[in-house]
Parts: sequence; C-alpha cells; structure tokens
Amino acid sequence: MDDEHFGNCLRRAREDRALTVGDISAATKVPRSAIEHLEAGSLSSLPAHVFVRGFIRSYSKAVGINDTRPLSLFDRAVNAKNEAARVEAVSPVIDPSLAGGVPSEEEDPSRRRGLGLAVFVIIFVLIATIAFSLLLRRPPQSGEGLSMTRPAATPALVAVDESPVRARSTTRS
Repeated sequence: MDDEHFGNCLRRAREDRALTVGDISAATKVPRSAIEHLEAGSLSSLPAHVFVRGFIRSYSKAVGINDTRPLSLFDRAVNAKNEAARVEAVSPVIDPSLAGGVPSEEEDPSRRRGLGLAVFVIIFVLIATIAFSLLLRRPPQSGEGLSMTRPAATPALVAVDESPVRARSTTRS
C-alpha cells in the first residue's frame, strides 16, 4: 500500500472503530473541516505543517493507532509537493518568439508592415490637410476681395484760415 496517503490511513482507522468525523473533532478539539481535509489528503487546504503534524498525532491517539505511519506518509507527501514546486520553479521558461516556432498573429511581419503603412498614410493626409488649409487662407492681394459698393462719401474737410488778412495798401504816404 505504497500509494496510500496519510488521510486514508487515518480514515480507515476511524472507520474500523466506528467513529464519525464529529466524534474525532470533539475528542481532538480539531475543527471538523481540518479533519475532513486531513482525510482527503489535501495539503493546500491545511494550515501550517507544524499544526498538521499535531492534528495527526491527536487524531492517531483518538483512534488508538501509532502515529508513526501517518506522520511518515504526511512527510512523504510534503516532500513530494516541495520537490514538484522546486522543479517547476527551476524549469526554464521558453519564450515562443525565441524558440523559432510559428510567429503569432501579433508578431507577423506582414501585419507590422501594414500597420506602419497605415500610420504613414494617416500622417501624410494630416500634413496635406494642414498645407491646403494654409494655402486657402492666404490674405487677399491688394484690392482683391473688396466690396464693389462704397459707402456714401463724406464731405472733405478743407482747412480754412480764419485769421484776418490785412491788405497791403499800395498807396504811399
């Protein structure tokens, strides 16, 4: 029974003594959910390993078995989980673009070229629009564009010298 995990060992011992999960929870003061996770062997749902080792000891005592076998099975499961995590952390991550595989749609060179062409056309149209608007707004040449009707002429002001003019007399005295 090398494929047996610590939870199966504990559950079988509990069932052999015709005890329920509630009985074990009351006897060990371990929460019912923790007992269920222990029996399922789900390491990720259990608290820190120090606490789980204590739970296994209490559970083993409550069902009347030696705690050596369940603890060794628990240690084996923890070591296997840690080794799997270490291997996953150490394994290299290969970037698909560097692997020489088929380029994805985002990395397709023809798609990049099309995007560059679109940007060029947009910039060209923008510059052309600005240039034409400046040409069409140039100021009119002299006299061009003035209205043909002129407002009524205002009388010209003539400067009149109102100082008395003294006539020179031509008579000699």
